[in-house]
Amino acid sequence: MIKLGLKERIHVTPRLIVSAVISLVTFLTVVCLPNDASSLQYIGYALILCSALFFFRYRKNSNLALFIGIIIAINICLALSVCLNPFNTAFNWQVRLINTFANITNAKNYLLFVNVLCLAIGSVKAEKTRIEMRKNPILAALLLAGLIFILVFGFDRGEIGTYMSNANALYEYALVVFIFAWKYSPNKYFRLALIVYAMLYVGQGLIFGDRSSAFPMILLLFMLIYRRKVKTFMVLLLGLGGIFVANVVDVFRNAHGEVSFNILGQAAARGLFVNTISYAFYGGTQVINFALNSANHLTHFFNYAASLVIGSSNQYSLTVMANANKFVNKGGGMSHTYFYYWGGFIATILFAILMGRIINKIFNSRSELCAILRVTVTIFLIRWMLYYPVAFFRSALLIPLVVFVALSFIDGRMRRLRR
Repeated sequence: MIKLGLKERIHVTPRLIVSAVISLVTFLTVVCLPNDASSLQYIGYALILCSALFFFRYRKNSNLALFIGIIIAINICLALSVCLNPFNTAFNWQVRLINTFANITNAKNYLLFVNVLCLAIGSVKAEKTRIEMRKNPILAALLLAGLIFILVFGFDRGEIGTYMSNANALYEYALVVFIFAWKYSPNKYFRLALIVYAMLYVGQGLIFGDRSSAFPMILLLFMLIYRRKVKTFMVLLLGLGGIFVANVVDVFRNAHGEVSFNILGQAAARGLFVNTISYAFYGGTQVINFALNSANHLTHFFNYAASLVIGSSNQYSLTVMANANKFVNKGGGMSHTYFYYWGGFIATILFAILMGRIINKIFNSRSELCAILRVTVTIFLIRWMLYYPVAFFRSALLIPLVVFVALSFIDGRMRRLRR
């Protein structure tokens, strides 16, 4: 039996204490609190407390800084609006949901999911492996042509200054194509062209109000360009600025494209409230309402799992299904409600552990593939936390894996032919 020295015991003890406190808080909140509105504020406090503890645990880990920082930002926004100040932030269709059993269950299930996920991630190496650059001008040019096609034809446009959620999966996959175009770029001028492309991509999303498709590209560009170590505190500061920008976009959208200085004041007045998060959360409440009034949950699971490979996951969207059954929502739903739908709190715990261990293996590996998967898991985090699990299993894992294998084979063949 290997005995730990004093230095190792001092290092391990705070981590174990943090994990034990988070586990205890989660258990007491989920199991002991009643399913009525009085519990919401305690769930909010639990989210903030656990976020602070995760910040303490990973504050010096540059490898996980973006990932954990984004989760903490989502936790705080959700805690302050949905849990601690629900009646002042909820929209008309959401107010009647606040005091319901489904809403409290939704909040508990989110706390359970996010805490088990982060605990399951466990220890991660502080140093990250960067994406290996391999110059291939022909392959890079073909990928850029594909990106341009997606930019022009892959976006669902509405009127300028109004909200139009982009449901075209091709636009989401452009982020994966962009990574490989960057990887195979032949020179700095080609990378500059990709940066211009990214600006057009982001601009299109913001102009038409679809922030959820614009911000992952901003994250991606940051991860590819920024070479210094990233600290979680820095990410939180950037997140606060990002919340303000997100609210500016939303106020601009509601003003139907009219520009005025009043937009900045209205955005600042919202503080840390982001309606994208609240819409996603209350959409999840309606998913749980639907779960309590429907059958064939396992059938849906197998159909949804099959859609990861064969596509057509939109027809199995629980928010769409809930809406069709008169549980009114405006989209979103959040991944954790899918897990609850399939098997209650037990399924939520199992999926959180599964996803956490996958993330642990990816962030601890030094392989070229995992260097890419670290990027995709992070840039799609907002989408798989707030919308649907397919964004994790397919967009962040399966698609990059398939593209990596295919392009590595093509690149290898091209290099052999040039010899």
